[in-house]
Amino acid sequence: MPEKSGGLAKPDLKTALWRAVRMKCPQCGRGAIYRAYLKPVETCSACGAPIGEIRADDGPAWLTVLMLGPFLVAVTFGVSMSGLPLWATLPTAAIAVTAGVLAMLPLVKSAFIAALWVAGGNRQATD
Repeated sequence: MPEKSGGLAKPDLKTALWRAVRMKCPQCGRGAIYRAYLKPVETCSACGAPIGEIRADDGPAWLTVLMLGPFLVAVTFGVSMSGLPLWATLPTAAIAVTAGVLAMLPLVKSAFIAALWVAGGNRQATD
């Protein structure tokens, strides 16, 4: 029998990850998962799930860099081989790399939170 959380059955991993890709609560899929860029809400506005208790820590950062590594190397290599002067290639590569990481990080963090939510672990200790 699925574990209950906040009166709702805990979703399976696939469902929770799909909700995370849409930046929604992994429990109900209706409330937003973030209140600001990378700042999870304390509780879901729709179902009251305690999303703020899930600690993703550094996991999303290293996973984002690991996932984007091949793309970032290709962009850097392509820009450096373009024949443009150095003063133009370095800012172009830096902007492309930074934009890629900043765009993917919220998606990866929400997926991380959803996976931890389904696993039921890694909650903050309360005093």
